[in-house]
Amino acid sequence: MSSISSNTHSSTSSQHDHKQGSCPVTGKTYDFCPPQHGDSRSPCPALNALANHGYLPRNGKNIGAWDLVRALKRGYNLSTVLACILSFGALFILGQYKCVSLSDLARHNLIEHDASLAHKDDIDDDEYAPTMVDEELLAALCAEGGKVLPDRMTLEDAARIRVKRETECKMLDGVHAEIARGEIVIAIGVLGGKDALENGVSISALHDWMQHERLPAGWKPDHTQGLYQTYKMAKIVRRRMRGLRAQPEKKVGVKSQ
Repeated sequence: MSSISSNTHSSTSSQHDHKQGSCPVTGKTYDFCPPQHGDSRSPCPALNALANHGYLPRNGKNIGAWDLVRALKRGYNLSTVLACILSFGALFILGQYKCVSLSDLARHNLIEHDASLAHKDDIDDDEYAPTMVDEELLAALCAEGGKVLPDRMTLEDAARIRVKRETECKMLDGVHAEIARGEIVIAIGVLGGKDALENGVSISALHDWMQHERLPAGWKPDHTQGLYQTYKMAKIVRRRMRGLRAQPEKKVGVKSQ
C-alpha cells in the first residue's frame, strides 16, 4: 500500500520533461501545462485534465489507486466513496493492481468503449482505442445542447446524444452502457455545479474542457459530487434514453440506415 500512496504533490508536479528545459509550471500549484512528447494520456478528458494540471503525475505514468483518489478529490471534489469506487474499480477492471499509466485506460472494451461522445471507435479491433478528441464528434455533442436551456448541456440533452451515438455505433453491453452514462453525468455534475441536475453545464465550458483537457478558467468546484447524486443523475439519463428509444426514429433525430 505504501508504494501506491507515497507520491506527494511536489513529486507529481515534477515528473514531466520538456524538450527545451524544465517544465515552466513546476512548483506552481496546479497550473496548466499541456502534455509533452512521451507523456501518457487516456481517452478520458477528466483524468487527462488532472494530469495537465498536476493533480496526477504530469507524465501520466506510474499512477496508483490512491493517487487517483486524491486527484479526483482535490481536482473535482468527488466524495471519498465515489473517488474510491472509480479508482479501485478502474485498476480492478484493467487487472493492474499496483499502478497504471493513463494510456492503459485506452485498452479497448475494458473501461474504454465504443460510442464515445468525443472519440472515434476502435478500428479493426485494435488493442488500444484512439485517445485524441475527434473535432466532429465534439461539435455534434455540443450542438445537441441548448435544446432545453439556452447555452446549457442538460441531462435531457445528454440522454439524447447518448441515444444517437449508440444508434450510430456498435451496441454497448450493460456494463459499458452504464460507464458511458456515468462519464457524461459526472462531467455535468462536477462542471455544472451544485444546480447541475436541473441546469446542466455551460456548453462552452464543457467544450473547452473536453477539447483542451484543461479546467475552465477561474473554475473551482462548489459542491461535493457524491455517489448518490451521481446515481440519481444517471438514473434520470437512463430513464430518458429509454423513453427516446421508444419514440419513432425521426423524433430522436436518428436517420434510418
